[in-house]
Amino acid sequence: MPEEKLTAKRQIIPGITGSIDYENPFFTMPTILQPYKVGMLSYTASLISTTVGYPLDSIKTRMQTHPYKNALDCFKTTIATEGINGLFRGIIVPLISTSVSRSVTVSLYTESKPFIANLTPQFEFTWIKSEEARAFLNNFPMSFASGAFAGAAVSLFACPFELTKIFQQIIIVVSRDSKLKLNADALPTKVHQVARDIVKYEGWKGLYSGYRYHIIRDASSAGLFYSIYETVKLNFQEMARGSNYLSDSWKHAIHALCVPFAGAVSGGITWLTVYPLDTMKAKYQRDVLNNIIRVKMGLEKKPIVSKMFQLPRRDMYKGLGPSITRSVCVTMIFFSSFEFLMTKIA
Repeated sequence: MPEEKLTAKRQIIPGITGSIDYENPFFTMPTILQPYKVGMLSYTASLISTTVGYPLDSIKTRMQTHPYKNALDCFKTTIATEGINGLFRGIIVPLISTSVSRSVTVSLYTESKPFIANLTPQFEFTWIKSEEARAFLNNFPMSFASGAFAGAAVSLFACPFELTKIFQQIIIVVSRDSKLKLNADALPTKVHQVARDIVKYEGWKGLYSGYRYHIIRDASSAGLFYSIYETVKLNFQEMARGSNYLSDSWKHAIHALCVPFAGAVSGGITWLTVYPLDTMKAKYQRDVLNNIIRVKMGLEKKPIVSKMFQLPRRDMYKGLGPSITRSVCVTMIFFSSFEFLMTKIA
C-alpha cells in the first residue's frame, strides 16, 4: 500500500474525540488559542473529575498502605480521627499536578497518534467485511502505543507531585501506626513542608521514590486507558449509526451515552489491570515516609523491604473497590466533560 494512502487511512480516527461536526458551538476560540484547545479543555475537565473522585482516591491509598477491615471502616476511621478534611488532605497537589498531567497526556496522545500510526503495522483482517471494523481493530495497537508514550513521558513530571500527595494522605496514619509519638505539629502536612522534608532526608532523588513502579504503571495504564476508550466508544457509535431499526433520537442518545459508558469501561479495566503495580509503589513510598519520620525522631532508618517487583497477590488488591469506583466516576466525568467542551467550543 502506498505511503500516502496508508497515512490517510490511519488518520480517519482522530485521537479520543473522533471526527467532530460543530453544529451549534456556543463559543469559538480565538485563533491564537486554537493550538492549545485540547490542553485547555482537558485541564478544565480534569479539575472537575479530580475534585469529585479525590475522597475515594484517599481511601484507596490508606487501604493499600495500612490495615482496615474494609472501605467503610477506613472512611469511618478517617472521619472520626481527622474529620472530613482527612478525605481531602493533599487535594491541592492533584488539582494542579494531576490536571496538568492529564492535560499534557491528552495533548501528547492526540499529537503523537498520527506519527505512531505510520510506525505500526497495518493488518488486513480480510475475513472482516466492514471497513470501519477493520479500522477500529487497527486503531487499538496504535492507540495503545500512543497512550503508553504519553503516559511514560508525563510520569517524569507527575511522580514528585503524586509522591507529595500520597505523603499528605497517609502521613498521620503512618505516624500513628508506627507507634512513633511525634508531635502532630512536627508532622509535615503542607505541600511545601512535605517536599522540604523529602529533599532534606532523602535528597533530591527522594522526590522520585518508587519511580520505576510509577513509569511502568503510567505507561501501561495510559495505553490501555485510551485504546479501550476509543475502541468501545467508536464501535458502539458506529453500530448505532449504521442501524436501520433505531430512530434518529435514539441514535443521538446512544451516541451521547457511549462517552460515559466507554469512560467507565476503560477506567475500570485499566485500574483492575495495573492495581498491583500501584500497590507496590504505594508500599515502597510508605516505607520511605516511615524512614523520614524515624530520622526526625533521631532513630535509624529501617531497610525498605518492598523494593522488588512481585507477582500479583490477593493482598495487593486492598482498596480495589474504592479505586474502581473512583476510576469509573472520574473517567465518566472527565470524558463527558471533555467531549462536551470539544463539541461546543469550536
